[in-house]
Amino acid sequence: ALGEMWEGGGNGCRNLVMATLGTGVGGGIIVDGDIVPGAHGAGGEIGHLTMNHHETESCNCGRKGCLEQYSSATGLVRLAKRALAADHEATSLDKVKFVSAKAVFDAYKAGDGVAARIVEEFAAVLGRGLSRVASVVDPEVFVIGGGVSKAGQPLLDVIQKVYRREAFSSCKEAGFTLATLGNDAGIYGGVQMILDSEN
Repeated sequence: ALGEMWEGGGNGCRNLVMATLGTGVGGGIIVDGDIVPGAHGAGGEIGHLTMNHHETESCNCGRKGCLEQYSSATGLVRLAKRALAADHEATSLDKVKFVSAKAVFDAYKAGDGVAARIVEEFAAVLGRGLSRVASVVDPEVFVIGGGVSKAGQPLLDVIQKVYRREAFSSCKEAGFTLATLGNDAGIYGGVQMILDSEN
């Protein structure tokens, strides 16, 4: 998150939330240019916001209904498998040997109706979750990274639509951007910390 604030998708902002959508959902929160680590190092663990009290399957953390169960790459595949088992509408996803987050977004971009419902469910959970985070830290921008972010602008659009509907009025105009530094973000963040400590 610090690297993206300094030289990446959050450049020019001093208050941001980064969400990394990969195997799980990671997070980083920057307030007034500083990382929010929390008292126990758990500041930014947005992937473990409880989003569904009726979930019966367990998250990797041992709890149930966490945001990352729906809005990570793994979560998106899980939603897709559930939908394909329950929905008998024809879909291009039936022809995919191994359903992946990329396959779901490719089908979504091609106008597949089943994929659209899967992506909308994924985005509904993530947009609601980010709106809750915004009510606490009021960021200028959400920087979206991780493997799922390769879906590009369509991903941001679908998340932002839900976020705008759900967010507290003062937070509705937070921006959404893609992370740009990839695996180098942590290196940039480390350098920024060193530079800050020398000033």
